[in-house]
Amino acid sequence: MNASHTRRLSRPWTGLALAVALALPLLLAAASALAEDISVSAAAALLRQPPEGLVVLDVRTPAEFRAGHLPGAVNMDYFGGPFEAQIQTLPKNAPVLLYCRTGNRSEAAQETLRTVGVRHILHMKDGIVGWQAQGLPLQE
Repeated sequence: MNASHTRRLSRPWTGLALAVALALPLLLAAASALAEDISVSAAAALLRQPPEGLVVLDVRTPAEFRAGHLPGAVNMDYFGGPFEAQIQTLPKNAPVLLYCRTGNRSEAAQETLRTVGVRHILHMKDGIVGWQAQGLPLQE
């Protein structure tokens, strides 16, 4: 085999090695992210004794948010245009309590949060509907 033939054969491996090297940090970051579903009662307990830096994130529309939200929540509309830009401002290492009306939007929003580097997501799976069903207070 001559040298140019050997070089041509090794090029696909070089490309593969480069792709793995570029993807590995992203895969490791995603693997290190913690996302867990929590119940309404667990979320209420968390709010009674919040860990340092806790962000309570409501991903409903502004109108839904104004009608009542969890105490201390911030609103970033999942369907609103600037959602991805807004979540870039969230602290990456602080816990984020995430919720919506029934859990569907917030479940979808988890992936977007992970892609911007949020590492600890606590998803209130029953949403504000579950919160209200337990007679828990809302802030207006």
